[in-house]
Amino acid sequence: MTLLNLFPCPIIREPAHPELNYHQVQQEILPILKAVEEGDHECVSYIYRECKSDKRQAKVGNVLPTWEIEDDLIGKYNLVNLEKRIYESLGKYLAFIKANKSEQNKENKSVKIKCSWINIAERNKSHDIHAHPGYDIAGIYYFRVSEEQGGITFNNPNAMVYNGNFPEGQMTPMSMEIIPQDGDLFLFPAWLQHGTRPNKSDSPRVSISFNINIE
Repeated sequence: MTLLNLFPCPIIREPAHPELNYHQVQQEILPILKAVEEGDHECVSYIYRECKSDKRQAKVGNVLPTWEIEDDLIGKYNLVNLEKRIYESLGKYLAFIKANKSEQNKENKSVKIKCSWINIAERNKSHDIHAHPGYDIAGIYYFRVSEEQGGITFNNPNAMVYNGNFPEGQMTPMSMEIIPQDGDLFLFPAWLQHGTRPNKSDSPRVSISFNINIE
């Protein structure tokens, strides 16, 4: 008997590498947290304090599609070690799903980080379920996270699964929560709906999100 597990959703989770650039990446992010605390909310997710109203005001008169994100945290703070880590992980991701060879054979095709921003979730804050339309690959780097601070939840992309309960079990859940560790980096299709659980600790959960396009 052969089980045909059709239409998989590829997600890569790459853990921190202390012997490589984990500590360098962590040190790059510390000045960002200080700048945010001092009031620089330019590249900060809307869930942090008054950032939602700040970003709404910034969009007034903006003719860009609502899904296009202008934040460039990596460029603003020159996060060279994080950028290196992302592209290295991206190469492994594309190779794993066997997407890189076909893309490399096409002229003028490249992968590029299009936008990036920092997420700071204080106590009881969470991210609603959402996706990143207009982009190919979404990613998250976890600076500070724990089970108490809330994991990341991925929704089953097959909408019809919500109309039935067969087959039940781990293979076809309606959603799946993953508890990351500090330094973990996730890459997944940008259309995959995801969110976070509420932070139940007094220490903020901190991560950096980014979107990638194959151009």
